[in-house]
Amino acid sequence: MTNKNHKVEHDYDVVKNVKEIKLKKDYTFFNQNPFFKLGSFFVVILIKIFVYFIYGKLFSGLRIRGKKNLKHLKKDRFILVSNHVHVLDAIWLGSLIFPRKIYVTMLQSNLGLPYVGNILRIAGGIPIPETKEHMVHFLDELKTELSKKTPVLVMPEASIRPYHVGIRKFLSGAFRFAADSDAKILPFVYVYKKPNFIQKLYSKKPRLHLHILEPVEVIQGETRQKTYALTKDKVHQIMSNYFNEHSDLKEESYETKSND
Repeated sequence: MTNKNHKVEHDYDVVKNVKEIKLKKDYTFFNQNPFFKLGSFFVVILIKIFVYFIYGKLFSGLRIRGKKNLKHLKKDRFILVSNHVHVLDAIWLGSLIFPRKIYVTMLQSNLGLPYVGNILRIAGGIPIPETKEHMVHFLDELKTELSKKTPVLVMPEASIRPYHVGIRKFLSGAFRFAADSDAKILPFVYVYKKPNFIQKLYSKKPRLHLHILEPVEVIQGETRQKTYALTKDKVHQIMSNYFNEHSDLKEESYETKSND
């Protein structure tokens, strides 16, 4: 989570000259305007066709596993979490769940990306505020949306690190949101698969497969901070173990341990 004294920056600079963004005092994070929602619906349709199906599944070899676990989204409140390894990973995840509505938290600075910032916002991107004043309003609106059983995706690694092997250190924000809103956590894990002969002809990069895991409940600790920490560590362990068991590329430390 970010605040006015500490900002999370991407490890990968997608666009330079990003416009500095300051949110208005009465900024609405989860826009309920019907015209905004209608525009969002059609924007996501286009994204699903061109970014998810054509570029993701046909060109990049994206595959999905564990779709049966999406049924849980109909029953409970959920914070979704995923590793952050591609500029389109959150978009692919949201497109997978569509037409079910989903919100995706993002860095406030993403709103300053030329053209892309507006598209992300319309498609369901929610800036994580950088001030305590805005954070209070953000959390109130978040709880309201989760009470409607609207899934909210949070990238606990915070920054993008393209094709990083393994699950990186998590920030606590996603788990605070879940604990404070009485929500469960649904982990998504991007794993790497070696490209086949045809795929190697146009790209040497590994194929990304998105796996949907079983829900994880918040672990209650003696204090709220302990609750966040225990839940974060449990989800990180589950996702890390899963990645190393199912990815063709594995963390060096895991390979060394496995060979002992």
